[in-house]
Amino acid sequence: MNKSEVLNIIEATLKGGSKTPGLFDLPKMMGIKSELQSCNSINDVLGVIENHKNIICKAFGLSDEAIAATVEKLKALES
Repeated sequence: MNKSEVLNIIEATLKGGSKTPGLFDLPKMMGIKSELQSCNSINDVLGVIENHKNIICKAFGLSDEAIAATVEKLKALES
C-alpha cells in the first residue's frame, strides 16, 4: 500500500468539503487520523472510513457521494 497516495486521496476529499471540523470534533478526528495512520492495507483504510463515515461527513460537510467516490479511488489503488 502506498501511504502517500492514500493520504492524497483522503486529503483531497476532505478539502472538498463545505466545512472544517469544529472544536468538539477535533478529538474524534485525531482519533480517526491515528487509526488511518496505523492501517497496513487498503482494506483496513476502507474499514476505518466505513466505521466513521457519519462523523467524517458531518465534520467536513461531505456528501455520501463524496465518500463513495473516495472509496472507489482507494479500491482502484488496490488493483
